[in-house]
Amino acid sequence: MNVITAENLKAPRPSTDWLQQLKTSMRAFAGQGDPLGSVFYDETWPGRQAWHCVYSVGLETIKDLTKLDGINKPLCWRFIAGGHESMTTAAGCWTTHEYSGTAAKVMATLQSPEMAEMLANAERLNHLNELSGYPRNQYELRVLRIPGLCIEAFWLKSLSARRADLIVPYGLVSHGSDRIKLCAGENLHKNKAYPAAEFLEMIRDAASKRLAADNKVQRVRAAGA
Repeated sequence: MNVITAENLKAPRPSTDWLQQLKTSMRAFAGQGDPLGSVFYDETWPGRQAWHCVYSVGLETIKDLTKLDGINKPLCWRFIAGGHESMTTAAGCWTTHEYSGTAAKVMATLQSPEMAEMLANAERLNHLNELSGYPRNQYELRVLRIPGLCIEAFWLKSLSARRADLIVPYGLVSHGSDRIKLCAGENLHKNKAYPAAEFLEMIRDAASKRLAADNKVQRVRAAGA
């Protein structure tokens, strides 16, 4: 069962041919009956599952970025599968993207509480007022990663004219807090929908300060060498 049920939020999925190619690679990582197999070829599997197109951006790029349209090249696909909502772990895997020009293959797998939390975070999107309160506004679900700031977020790419993209942070590392601390002294609230412009303004400042701090450390190390 796909955890995204909001009718105005669409989750892109790889083509059927691409998914078929992933079967062989998946079998090298997981045995028969593994829940991860369900997201590839078993639409009737009763558990919870999600698939995300992941985009990643570095600090040098984000510090000068004024629009999210500048991030236009997917990094990979991510698939997550788990059981009922009370389960404390779920399984996830990352695969090459079909537009990457490389063969379809699984790159990594992980079974952990963090995967279960990602499923829960994805389900929370269904209850966002920005979705449920405005059913005519259409969005495409993406994932945006900024590793240099330990940020991962759902990127709700607007498909409606004159509607801004929304960013819903949930963090790159789960540490039990409902906030993500930025080096600029500000916090992002997890599972809150930020207009893209507001999000980028906060992130640009944090990225610039993190780069400045990193450069300072490198100069100190070079001076002591």
